[in-house]
Amino acid sequence: MTIPISIIDLLQPQYVGIFLLMLSTFLIGYFSPLLMEKSRNKAIIKKLKRKIHNLKVQHNSAVKNKGINDIESIFTEIKPKILKVVHEAQEKIEEVKNNQQEIAERTRTSFVTYTKSKPELNFENFGEATKSNSDDLTKLNGIGPYIEQRLNDIGIYNYDQISRLTPDDIRKITELIDFFPGRIERDDWVGQAYALLVH
Repeated sequence: MTIPISIIDLLQPQYVGIFLLMLSTFLIGYFSPLLMEKSRNKAIIKKLKRKIHNLKVQHNSAVKNKGINDIESIFTEIKPKILKVVHEAQEKIEEVKNNQQEIAERTRTSFVTYTKSKPELNFENFGEATKSNSDDLTKLNGIGPYIEQRLNDIGIYNYDQISRLTPDDIRKITELIDFFPGRIERDDWVGQAYALLVH
């Protein structure tokens, strides 16, 4: 059983390096906000625990000084302070959530508004064609049904067009069909198309 050429090309060191770089970038981008959120929440919880501890110490000293034994009167004294601390904590957590939503919205907006201009092919270099005068491009080494469809989508239908491609045309086609850079040259589409035209 032979491995398709496209998979062998993916296993070349430069593609493996690119894949690992993209994977590590994704992982850093995914986990760093989670870690930052966790540390921020820990800091808030630590601060709240410190405040509660201080309140308990103050209360215990007040109880000792006043000699209060009635639990209900102790609770009524400390309840407003506890409510204040809880309210402050809720405000801080809400503020953090709002900041996160704002950042996410800005990021989403900048992603949606980003548009990359696609290059335009110069059909004067290699000629125009239509579906009616198309060739079976899958006979060329390196072109399968999917790539053939992508080529048809950008206006390339026959061997004559491919045999007249210039390096600039090849660069634009590579970008338009999202193909591996340098693959068209390595598979020699131009030479193969010319050979099929001659026979």
